[in-house]
Order: sequence, then C-alpha cells, then structure tokens
Amino acid sequence: MYSEKKDVGVGSYAMAGRQRRFSILGKLIVTFLIVLSPMYLIGTRINEWGADLVRGEISKSLESQVQFYRTSLENEIDRMGRIQRQYMNDEDLESLSITPGSLTEYQKLVNLKRFQQRLVLLKESSMYIERASVYIPPINKIITSSDLADSLPRERLDQVKKESLSRKGLFYRDDDHLYLREYYPNNQLAEGRDPMFVLEVELSMSAMQTYLAQISNYEQGGAAIISEDWDIVHTQNNEAYSLISQTVRKQMSDTTSLRAKSANELIKIGNQRLLTVSTYSQALDLTLVAFVPEKAVMGPLDHYQVYLYLISFCALIVIIFFSLYVYRIIHRPLSRLVRAFRKVESGDLQVELTYKSSDEFHYLYAQFNNMVANLKKLIFEIYEQKIRTQQSELKQLQSQINPHFLYNSFYLLYRMTKAHDFDTSTRFTKYLGDYFQYMTRNGSEEVPLEREMSHVRSFAEIQSIRYMNRISFEMEPLPEACKQVIVPRLILQPIVENAYHHGFDQDHHERHLQITTTCEEINEGEMLVIIHVEDNGKGMTDEETRDFHAKTQEGQAPEEVTGMLNVHRRLQLRFGEKAGIRIQQREEGGLIVSVVIPVAR
Repeated sequence: MYSEKKDVGVGSYAMAGRQRRFSILGKLIVTFLIVLSPMYLIGTRINEWGADLVRGEISKSLESQVQFYRTSLENEIDRMGRIQRQYMNDEDLESLSITPGSLTEYQKLVNLKRFQQRLVLLKESSMYIERASVYIPPINKIITSSDLADSLPRERLDQVKKESLSRKGLFYRDDDHLYLREYYPNNQLAEGRDPMFVLEVELSMSAMQTYLAQISNYEQGGAAIISEDWDIVHTQNNEAYSLISQTVRKQMSDTTSLRAKSANELIKIGNQRLLTVSTYSQALDLTLVAFVPEKAVMGPLDHYQVYLYLISFCALIVIIFFSLYVYRIIHRPLSRLVRAFRKVESGDLQVELTYKSSDEFHYLYAQFNNMVANLKKLIFEIYEQKIRTQQSELKQLQSQINPHFLYNSFYLLYRMTKAHDFDTSTRFTKYLGDYFQYMTRNGSEEVPLEREMSHVRSFAEIQSIRYMNRISFEMEPLPEACKQVIVPRLILQPIVENAYHHGFDQDHHERHLQITTTCEEINEGEMLVIIHVEDNGKGMTDEETRDFHAKTQEGQAPEEVTGMLNVHRRLQLRFGEKAGIRIQQREEGGLIVSVVIPVAR
C-alpha cells in the first residue's frame, strides 16, 4: 500500500514535468503551424513559380526587343552600304577620278556639284549618318555633304589607306568617329598605290547613343554595341558594363561559340542583380547588349512578395492569438482539474470544484465532485471493513487459542496437584492467570510491544512447565527504543506456539528457543523493528517454505487462515506491505521466524 502510493506520486510528478516541458499552448501553436505550413508552402511556391514565369516572359520580351533593334541596325547599315556601292558606278564620280584630264574646270565643277547633292541625299537618308564624304586623290579633292570641295591632305589619305589595311570588320574606328568606307579599286591599296576614290560615311555617335537609349532607358541599366576592339555605350552603371563587356568579348573571341544565337543571363554585382540580354550580328560582326536592373522590371512582384510576408506575419499573429484563446478556454479549466486531482492524490478529500459555464467542463467538474464523494465513502467503508476484519481475526485467533490451551492447562494443573508439586503449581497458576488476563482483555486492540513481550514470556514459562523443561527458552531484553512501539495484540504467541508444537522431533535433544529484538533506523523518521523467534528444531522443507511465502503473497480466504498467516495479514493491514513475517532456515538446523514492523518515529 505504502510503496504503491509512492510510485503513483512519482509518476504524477514525472507527468507534470513532461507537461511543463511541452504545454498544451505549445502543442496548439505547433498543430496550427503544421496544418497551415503545407498551404503556406504551396502559396509561396506558386508565387515563386509566377515570379519565374514573369521573369522569363520579361527576358523573352527584352530579348525580342534587342533582336529587333539589332535587325533594324543591320538593315540600316546594309542600306547605307548598298547606296555606297551604287555611288561607285556614278558617272560624275568616275569622270572626276578616272578621266579628270578630259574635263574642263567648268565640267569638273558641275560634276562636283552634282555628286555633292547625291552625298547630301545619302546623309539625309538616315538619322545615323553624321556626314557623307568622298576622297578623290587624282584631283586631290574631298567632297562632303556639307562642303563642295576641299583639298585632300596627304596625311589624311595615308591614314585612310593605313586603316583599310588594318581593319578587322565592316567599320573603321578613329578616336570618337566611326566610319563605313568603300575603296575603288581595292587591289591598288594592296599594292601600296592610291585608290581612285574612297566613299566614306561617318556614323553619328549622338544618334547611336539615342538608338541605344531606346533599348534600355532604366537608371542603372544600359545598352552597348560591342566589337572586338571598340564599343559604343549608353549607361551610367560603368561597373556593370565593365563586367558585361569582358564576358561578351570573351565569347566573341571564342570561335567555337554559337555567336549567331542570343543569350540572356542574370548576373550579380555587389547587391545588385542585372538581367542581361545579348545578341550577335554576323553581318556586322558585333554584339548588341542590353542590361536592366532586375528590381526595375520585377518591382511589382517584389511588392507581392512583401505582401506575402505581411500576410504570413498576420497569419502567425492570428494563430498565436487563437491558440491563446483556446488555451484560455481549455487549458485553464483543465489545469484547475489537474490541481484538484493532485490535492486528492495528496489525501485532501475536501476538494470541490465549481464551474459557471454549461459546457463539457461543467460535466467533468460535476463528475469529479461525484468521484471525490464516492471516494470518501469508499475509503470510509474500507477503513471500517479493515477494523472489523482485524477484530474478527483477533477474535478468531482467540477462539482458536483459548479452548485448546485451556484444556491442556487444566490437565497439567491436575497432574501437578495430584503429585503434590505445589511450588510448580503455584508458579504455573500465576503464569496462567497473567496469560488469561491478557487474553480476555478486549478494551484495546493494540498494546505497547513491551506488554506483548511480557505476555509471550508468560506463555513460554507455561510451555516450559508443560514440557518439563525439555525445551530451554531464552528472551533477550527488549531495546529501550522498542518498548513503547504500539503493535496489534497476539502477534508473537502463534509463532512461539508453532515452534513448541511443530518445531521439534520427539527424539530431539537439547531443544532451544530464543527470542531477540533489534531496532534499526532505515530512513530519517522511520525505524524498523525486527523480532526473531529462533529454534534449533527440525525446521521446514523448501517446499513448505515456498508454500508459506506463496500464501503470504497471494492471500487466503478467511476459512483457510492459520495462526502465522493471520499474524502476517494483521501486520500488513496495520503497517503496510513492508510489514509481515519472513521465514528462513538456520545453517545449524532449525528455523528463524522474523516479525518485521516498520514504525514511523
């Protein structure tokens, strides 16, 4: 009984510890998070998928735009080239460059005037043309769309010849000027001779800048025309362009790369991410590049991302407040019920719970109150039954002892009187009177251990006279600490009587019975009293010992209770499961019966 209660208490404290480690509020919040997390993750993934889709569409749109501008530039340059080649067959230009000696000054002037008008038409035909010119070395003249005729400086002609031999593409770059030139004839340049004429178109750098600005007009964006050895750039983000131009030129120098295809990629420079689109023109041998800040084109999506985070934060706040509300309407009444259970566990049966609302907790509280009331009733009935059981078992023991012992005592007294052994009969009647005085006193069910031991001494003296001192008896003095220990009556006489009647064979010599008592302090505030009844008789077989221990463990029906089992049951009813009778064999032969009594000091 004692240990079972202790185990239950430890279990409840352990359970309480576990509840403290992970409360219902925490479980509610975790449950809501587990339920909502899949939906949140799905929503986040859909948002990311939408962002990727929009990013891809924007990339395609920018790529299409860049390809459109590349195509328009190719068409414009191609148209300029066709006009230049048409002008190479112009009669006025041929007469001025091939047969100038056959022309009079007036004819030269007329031809120069007519060809200048054609250059003006060429210049006006495209916004990308800054100036159209023709170099005519035979007459040492330069005709431009703005001037009729100027002298051709020799150093300028030599520079034009040198650039024609070192050019790598369609264009000629001279400082901040970009040219398209047609030489006639080309073989004379290779031989080191002067050409008959050179048609030159100077592209407008301001117009090219305007052209690039139309492609990408974002603040940190830009566009560029990149050749292997020159470029035209429109951007304020020079750091980004430096990295992009290096990448593009590396691709252009790689002969194995598919330069005819467009490419787009996302690059990161510092904390900035740029969406870059490049397209290579085989006709012009250059690459058109545009780059825009991802934030500029993805700004609305970033706003949606912020909204998603805001909604997530609001959802978390709602979950916490809802969990707190559920915690308030469930956990508080439940905690109150748990505290009430703990009071009942500690032995307080005066607990009564009240609950105003008419929900499930009202029913639980009402049932708890009913349970406590029934528990008090059952405990009262059990204690009453326990007391009645002790009284009935004591009376049963007294009824078992009295008739048998009384008959034997009268016969023994009769024999001593007949033999005129008056001294022994006097002592015998004194012991017998003390014995029956103790046996017939029903005023108290419990006595001090000192009184119980005195009764056992009287009983042993009677048995010694009965057995004519063939069995020696010895009782050591009772320790002072044990004298006032309150014990049930008649817990030792059945054990001593069993030793006299069943412990010795008829032919056993030097029969001896000894009673000793020890008091040990096992815990603070708890003492263990052990009374050893030891004999040197025949003892018990192993089977008999096992049978006795089995009966003490399992319990017996009242009609099957013997004297020693009766004592064992009464001790356990009074002192708990630690109390009772223990039996062990002596090494020298015989039996030791120990009466164990735990006592709270």
